[in-house]
Amino acid sequence: MFKNFGVVLPVTLFLTILFVSPSYSQGKTIKDGVFTIEQVAAGQGVYETNCKVCHDLKFYRDTWKGWIDKPLLNFYYMIVAEMPADNPGSLLDAEYTNIVANVLLEMGFPAGESNLDPNDGMDEIIIVAP
Repeated sequence: MFKNFGVVLPVTLFLTILFVSPSYSQGKTIKDGVFTIEQVAAGQGVYETNCKVCHDLKFYRDTWKGWIDKPLLNFYYMIVAEMPADNPGSLLDAEYTNIVANVLLEMGFPAGESNLDPNDGMDEIIIVAP
């Protein structure tokens, strides 16, 4: 009766893992209120001073497709490593984090109750389309 059980079970497990909906495995996305309105407010002035000259909202809308399905931490690290263009990495971690929150709100994503923190779960937040 259980003659093929040793083969059927592994095959069944493999197929289950293969065909499980990605939405079950994705977890949190940037649509889940992953930053606070306070972070946005703190990031607005920093963004105006350091980013807006080169990066208006149209810039993010045009390039956002390349970030979809990637962790938000990747976007954060890119900004830290490359911006501002004349002095990359020169801002405080909190300033970069608040800039990301500001960009997310400008892109139409909702604020929430949780502070965005690159050292606490930002690698598990997935970027999605607006």
